[in-house]
Amino acid sequence: MKSKLKLGDFILLLGTVAVFLLSIFLWIFIMVNDQYFSHVEQTSSVTEHSRSRIVYNLYIPTSSYSYQNGQLYRLYDAKKNLPIEFIRELKNTKYQGVEKISTSPKKYEQLLNNHDNLQLTFPNEVSMNLFTKTSPQKNEPKFRRVFVTASDRYLYLGNDRTYTIYRVNFTKADFSRLRKYARNAHGRSPVELVRLKDGYEVFYTKLGHWRVYSYLTNSQTDSYFVSRLFGTSNVTSSSNKKGWTTYALNYYTKLRVPDAKSKHHNFLYSRYEKQKSESTSKRQLDSVEYVHKLGLSEQDLRYFDTVGNSVSYINYIEGIPVFLDSHNPQVKATFLQDEVELAFNNIDLQIPIPFDGQMRTLPTSGEVMKKMLNVGLKRSEIQRVIVAYRVEQDNTRNNLINLVPIYYVKAYNQWKSVVEWAKQDPNALAKLHQAMAKEEK
Repeated sequence: MKSKLKLGDFILLLGTVAVFLLSIFLWIFIMVNDQYFSHVEQTSSVTEHSRSRIVYNLYIPTSSYSYQNGQLYRLYDAKKNLPIEFIRELKNTKYQGVEKISTSPKKYEQLLNNHDNLQLTFPNEVSMNLFTKTSPQKNEPKFRRVFVTASDRYLYLGNDRTYTIYRVNFTKADFSRLRKYARNAHGRSPVELVRLKDGYEVFYTKLGHWRVYSYLTNSQTDSYFVSRLFGTSNVTSSSNKKGWTTYALNYYTKLRVPDAKSKHHNFLYSRYEKQKSESTSKRQLDSVEYVHKLGLSEQDLRYFDTVGNSVSYINYIEGIPVFLDSHNPQVKATFLQDEVELAFNNIDLQIPIPFDGQMRTLPTSGEVMKKMLNVGLKRSEIQRVIVAYRVEQDNTRNNLINLVPIYYVKAYNQWKSVVEWAKQDPNALAKLHQAMAKEEK
């Protein structure tokens, strides 16, 4: 009996030592592979469980239009958001197939002028594969405009740049509620379609009276983004002479942040990794994962633009984009040959302040276009003319901002306000024009 007890004690001791040694081994393994485990934890949930939800949150049409008595109107309703309703109904559809039916400019303009269709637009081209859950392909259908017809059996997709029309057939769809919301939309602004470099742009044809909105904001700390992007271990930091701090996970992964006293909010995350020649939808999907990884509020964040290998996102308030820092979007993901760069602003719009009656009167889009031509912009290089919000600091409180509506123009692949373009040196504009001409050859 005594020997049995001694044998049992020995086995128990041996097991305890084995468990202890195993725990030390696992702890060391996890510590030296923190980047790997952090990557698995942060990306697996996106790719496996919530990628589709995030795509539907970020990739929403930003404007809707319909004809009434021969006049095209931009539609808006504060209570019934048409683009969100479209995405909601799109989730419940069952696709039968997509077919290219025309590349004729004449037929494209006929579709644009069809008074029976409801039009919804994205700010730039998106891929059909984002919504159909099919594998990304190089020759995927890309479109900017959606035409919801009177039938639930099909709708049309339009690519403004190439005049391509796609027909999407459904085995199950119901857009009746969307059509009802469009018919009863309270906000209606008369507009016209004008052909610019990248496609058809909506021009406001009457003086517009736009509201000035106010928001309480929140700025996330450096440690928040270090934790989101790196995890919590193996992070070293070094201060830059020019008021920047650089956090490094290793030689390949860095985060540059501005000094808190500088009042700047532009961060830059960079990660060295070999890039392949990817499709449009692959870059857009990859950027979705990076945006989600940042942990910024996705409630009002929307896809905004694609320029070359860069995909950008911006906040939309009442259907209008918000430039938080002069002319930069909230997030811009750039996929270089050997590196991924994620430039972002750490400000979140938190609490809207009740409207106090402030208004701004803006000229017609045509008048803005004339002004841009007069300051030296080439019409052939003007890509978009839009109304957007510029952020102004409210003097009554540190974290209170005002969103002031002004015109922004995209030309030479750059976004600037009308005031900024007007201050450009004509010689500098001429050089931009020459550079774009060489790039397009």
